[in-house]
Amino acid sequence: QLKNARVLFMQSDGGLTPVHKFSGSKAILSGPAGGVVGYAMTTFNKETKQPVIGFDMGGTSTDVSRYDGEYDHVFESTTAGITIQAPQLDINTVAAGGGSRLFFRSGLFVVGPESAGAHPGPSCYSKGGPLA
Repeated sequence: QLKNARVLFMQSDGGLTPVHKFSGSKAILSGPAGGVVGYAMTTFNKETKQPVIGFDMGGTSTDVSRYDGEYDHVFESTTAGITIQAPQLDINTVAAGGGSRLFFRSGLFVVGPESAGAHPGPSCYSKGGPLA
């Protein structure tokens, strides 16, 4: 049924590749890269050329990036102590998101890495969950 269908996979560098050239190691950060391509294509104004900042908060992490008419690439990044060496869009990830639990330790607020999860979820769900 999909005999003549063109199948493309998103890569960490923001590009698409056909299935026969796909490599999982080049797609580790394809989700965040897709977010950058999406906001770049929908929010950047080519006339004013004003840079756009992307802020993508998930449950346990937040991705921040910038687009000024060209995609910024890096070839190595480290997130939560894990180093990835592959062409990728320049996206900075913070290991704290909307569901990251908030604690008070030694007189300081500390966020994550523990997650409030979906059930009962963070306290804002009003289901008796923890502060997030």
